[in-house]
Amino acid sequence: MNTGSAGDGLPGNLPILTEVAVPPPPDDLPTLTEIVTPAAPSPPLPALSEDEIQQLLQQLESRLEAVFTQKLGLHLEKLQHLAVKQAVSEFRAALPKLLRDMLKKPPGSGS
Repeated sequence: MNTGSAGDGLPGNLPILTEVAVPPPPDDLPTLTEIVTPAAPSPPLPALSEDEIQQLLQQLESRLEAVFTQKLGLHLEKLQHLAVKQAVSEFRAALPKLLRDMLKKPPGSGS
């Protein structure tokens, strides 16, 4: 029963597995013996008057506006920071050429 071949680097006396050793499942696993019924429906919500609906809509609108304003403000702040950073970077890149051009102009040549 030689399982190793000449060039695979394995010893020739390895056993051949003939079965899979799986432990039996425990006997104490719960089993479903009855159908689970859905919970009783909740009582219907009371009807809202038109004034209450309008008040809730105004509160919702105010809350949404506050959340959007906050989120947009954060994004705007980030974008402004990036724009300033990019503008400074572009100015630094262009500064040597601007200085050379200014030094090449004769004095009193205008703008």
